[in-house]
Amino acid sequence: CNQRNNKTGAENNTSSIRAAADKSLTLNNGDKWKADSSTYNNVMDLKNISDMFKIQPFPSLNEYHILGNDLTKGINKMIQECKMTGPDHDALHKWLEPILENANQLKSVSDTTTAKPIFQSIDASLGEYRNYFQS
Repeated sequence: CNQRNNKTGAENNTSSIRAAADKSLTLNNGDKWKADSSTYNNVMDLKNISDMFKIQPFPSLNEYHILGNDLTKGINKMIQECKMTGPDHDALHKWLEPILENANQLKSVSDTTTAKPIFQSIDASLGEYRNYFQS
């Protein structure tokens, strides 16, 4: 993450994350990958943002844009605080890359019909974190 290149921010790290996401995420020989407490806390912050958004019955386009910005800020914080290394770190990138891309899409989506499935994908991915990682 942050220690691997001098760029900061989720948008600038998309290419390095994508490079780690060369195949789909799987378990570590049947076991969950290990994540540090900082990563876990940041993921839970992202999940809280998503959970709070879900309670809105009919979000506006502007609310989707705000959600994209809020998620991007959370991802930026996660990247800045990342101290993970090795295969566990690479697995985290495989999980995070689609969320990052979708959050960036939400910031500029042009209608709620397009935004809704993007958000649903983000929410599903955040929900899958505990299937692949332990802290």
